[in-house]
Amino acid sequence: MLAIVVHGGAGRWKSEKIEKAIEVLKLAAQKGLKILEDGGSPVDAVEEAIKVLEDDPLFNAGTGSSLSIDGKPEMDACIINDDPLKIGAVIGVSSVKNPISLARLIAEKTSHHIMYGEGAERLARIFELPEANVVSDRSLKRLEEVKRKIRDGEFESFMEKTAKLIKEHPEMFVGTVGAVATDGKSVCAGTSTGGTYLKLPGRVGDTPIPGAGTWAEGGVGASATGVGEGIIQVLMTKRFCDLVLSGMKPMDAAKEVVNLTHYPAGIIGLDLNGNVGVYHNTPYMPAVYIGGKNKEVKEYGIHP
Repeated sequence: MLAIVVHGGAGRWKSEKIEKAIEVLKLAAQKGLKILEDGGSPVDAVEEAIKVLEDDPLFNAGTGSSLSIDGKPEMDACIINDDPLKIGAVIGVSSVKNPISLARLIAEKTSHHIMYGEGAERLARIFELPEANVVSDRSLKRLEEVKRKIRDGEFESFMEKTAKLIKEHPEMFVGTVGAVATDGKSVCAGTSTGGTYLKLPGRVGDTPIPGAGTWAEGGVGASATGVGEGIIQVLMTKRFCDLVLSGMKPMDAAKEVVNLTHYPAGIIGLDLNGNVGVYHNTPYMPAVYIGGKNKEVKEYGIHP
């Protein structure tokens, strides 16, 4: 069974942007599926699908990533294949065009699982990965908008203001891209993000933490999106895989793990048979699934 599912981030999307998001997500899924059809691995499919999303400034990953409070990008990514086991994650890079590709290199070309900051950037240069200025006009504008909301608030502390903004304006703080693919023999999951606005420099979310934002094992894989602190607290993707491996249907497992957190969040997942799980507690989480003999296309998360 060949199948792939991709997501563009849980949050509150504007109608005109969600339509564009679905178009790009379809292109990403189609590219990933074509790789599987041509004999490529699920790792190949996930990497290439996520690169499509990282290269589009509409999404909070790669180009167009969110900025920390000091105005700098700090991107994270992770890719995990279940069999053979491959785990690669990168934290806090600022100039790598496609962090998901660096995460794969870490998994396949080093003896490490996770690398961060300048060391990861140096590795990217050694392997001649493309660099890019990922700070977009859109990300700068959104950072200033968030700062303005903080300045205009009446709360006493920074953290209280942040918590209030997350609750009332989740579209400002969530957004990640991810993909899960299978060729019927193994499953790979990948996730890439620019993080969240108002993050303090050095803050790390769920995406690069195996078992939190990304996981795959035993023929099941998942990618999460949302406010990382909530996803980390419940180890969302690991729990999803455990539930599916215990016999639960992926759709039911997706709902159960998202309901474990009170933070804005969502998840996509697949098993070896191409059974898909998708759930989110936010107004939207655009996602596209393509799989099966008839290359069935399903859209998720586009209606509140």
